[in-house]
Order: sequence, then structure tokens, then C-alpha cells
Amino acid sequence: MGRVLGEEIHSLAVQDPISGSVITLNYRRPTSEERVAYQVSAFRLDGGERRLCLGETRLKFGLEILTGFASGSFSVSEDGRREDLDPARHPDWKDRLARHAPDLVSYLGQVVFEGLRTVREDREWG
Repeated sequence: MGRVLGEEIHSLAVQDPISGSVITLNYRRPTSEERVAYQVSAFRLDGGERRLCLGETRLKFGLEILTGFASGSFSVSEDGRREDLDPARHPDWKDRLARHAPDLVSYLGQVVFEGLRTVREDREWG
């Protein structure tokens, strides 16, 4: 099925290399301003030298567009027991993901902001 135009929230299913499970991240479509800011943020001048900052940029913008995740995707240990990370009960959920799952959030940023690919006539990804 193709893209549903006008949808507010989109999902990206990712195979988590640490847990081995599929994690579903929900995100909103970036604005045009965010797309431009992402491109500008990818490089910085540091002492007159251009420095590539893709890792920081992917994480920052991945966090900005991240709206949530499928139930059961992440768990935390609280008071000696494990429970699902829940944005409704854990207002610092984005901070926790930035600290403990930056690879997944950065991947979201990379796919959404950089992930367009072309398909050759034989339908293989190019």
C-alpha cells in the first residue's frame, strides 16, 4: 500500500539489535523548516574547519519528531520490578530514550530526514 496522505502520525518498525525484538516508533512528519534545519545542522564550523555532526543531528531531530512508540517496546526497572515505559506515566520518556536507546532514535532521524531511495526497473533498491 502506498502512503496515506494527510496522516498525522506515521510508524517505523525497527529490528532492535540489542533486544532482538521489533520496536515500533511513532513520529510526525517533519516541517519544511525542520528539514532545512536538519541539513544545516549536519555540518558545523569548528575553529575554521568543517566538522560533520550527523550523529548529534540525527538524535536531536529524531527526538523532535518522535511522538511515541508501540506498547511494550521499552521497559524500565522501577522499585525493583520491570514495567513498560509509558509516556503517560513517565514524562521523561524522551530523555530516557536519548540516554539508553540513542541508536534507535538516531536511526529514526536518519530514515525520515535522509532515507529516500530510488528503485531500479528490476525493483531492487539502489
